[in-house]
Amino acid sequence: MPDPIFLYNDPHPVHEKMATRIDAEFVECSKGSVLDRLQAGVSHDFGDRPVLIEGGVPLLETGFLGRFGNSGPIIELAADGTLIDIQTPLQGRPYHERIAHIFGEHEVDATITVSDYIAAYARKYDRPVQVIHPFVEENRFENLSAQQPGGDGETILCVGKYRHKNGQDVLKDAMSHISGSAVAHFVGPDTENIEEGENIEAHGYVELDQFYGLMDRADLMVYPARVGAYPVAVLEAMVAATPVLTSPYVGNADIVRSLHPNFITRPEPRTVADHIEWAMERDLSKYGRQAREIGMGFEEERHLSDFENRFNKVLSELT
Repeated sequence: MPDPIFLYNDPHPVHEKMATRIDAEFVECSKGSVLDRLQAGVSHDFGDRPVLIEGGVPLLETGFLGRFGNSGPIIELAADGTLIDIQTPLQGRPYHERIAHIFGEHEVDATITVSDYIAAYARKYDRPVQVIHPFVEENRFENLSAQQPGGDGETILCVGKYRHKNGQDVLKDAMSHISGSAVAHFVGPDTENIEEGENIEAHGYVELDQFYGLMDRADLMVYPARVGAYPVAVLEAMVAATPVLTSPYVGNADIVRSLHPNFITRPEPRTVADHIEWAMERDLSKYGRQAREIGMGFEEERHLSDFENRFNKVLSELT
């Protein structure tokens, strides 16, 4: 098989490692105007090399590549809400982006999704579909798995880019309905823009040592996302023996629900507040130990190998 192309835009580090595993050449997609993306797609001459794309941003260029450029099979790593938004429009997603994604999807030959949740949408297209799961990177896995269950009794952690889909606004509003001394700590790019208050601390992007420290203090991870393919932040918390409260609209809701159904909540402030108060009244170290048992299954090598095997399988189905 010729070495693949990875047509990317700001990929998650886990997805970068997947692309590296299959010896892909990294090619950054255009983020300019429609004309810029047309020119980029038309100009690609990849021969018979398969192309792996990730997320919605490369899709418009992919559409032009498939129609007017030159490449082998185009395989989509479906790791965000793009396929959901095409079929069930999500609040806050621009209409013109949805049209661009619809256009690009018609040139995709196969899909590798990161959850059964996203796979249900991928299977509505007539093409091969494989399901893989993300993992916790090796260095993070080692540090987080060494942490002890139980936090400091008052730390709630929310990790992720500050985006509407991730629901930080839901947790922020929920905290106004919670009594006691619990404090919500927001970590991730752009979370420094969250207005702080008596029980709200916004850290923005943090270095790993600070991230490990906050995770060690946390009694509960709250991830009230409106949509999420298979959030790695949820897996990291479970490896760290920190129970997770999340929504039914994320791909790993099933493993969270297996700890207790009350760890799943609708992404609405008062409902989230009720579930947080329920959780903070429980022995979270017990649930943390159970969470770790699940989280330990998400180590790097096992899932990189699975990705490589499934990538090769879809290629064999297309040739």
